[in-house]
Amino acid sequence: MYFTLINDLKYASPFVINEPDNLPVEFDLMSGVEMNVPVSLPLVYTTNAKKGDALRAFLKGSNTLVSAEFLDLLKKAGVTNLQTFPAVIKSTEDGYVWDNYFGLNILGVIECADLGKSTYDEIMPGHYSFDELVIDTVKIPDGLLMFRLKEHVPTIIIHRSVGRLIKDYDPEKKSLSGWSVGKIIQ
Repeated sequence: MYFTLINDLKYASPFVINEPDNLPVEFDLMSGVEMNVPVSLPLVYTTNAKKGDALRAFLKGSNTLVSAEFLDLLKKAGVTNLQTFPAVIKSTEDGYVWDNYFGLNILGVIECADLGKSTYDEIMPGHYSFDELVIDTVKIPDGLLMFRLKEHVPTIIIHRSVGRLIKDYDPEKKSLSGWSVGKIIQ
């Protein structure tokens, strides 16, 4: 069974995390392929939070961001198709720097949406925005625990075992805030 890995819409935080500026266009962490484009490291995200404020452990976007703790759990769950880039989050308010983060590139884009059973809008040929996503699990290679959906590349799909490990580690979402899962019909 699979789920989408999403930003938790119920996570009420007054803090915004902005993606890095001035990255080369070729540096695409949603492409699903390994990035060999030279970039300055660490990647610098910015926030309006201040020292002592708690930041989310997961932020899905064009430059997906995870805490070291969240990344460790993905690896413990058996996810191996990841490319990571050291990242920091710098406060625009007081200059404080959170240095335990990584930009995340999920290697692998799988075409597995069942368009005949899903409900969606076609954004452009071959690219969809799903209201209800149905996937064909037969098209997912055995053992692949996390990947991007080819029909909508921003969609991150995880195996139930990955979500379960993260949830069991932090059932109250006290240290791993900002993530949730969305339903997929299978």
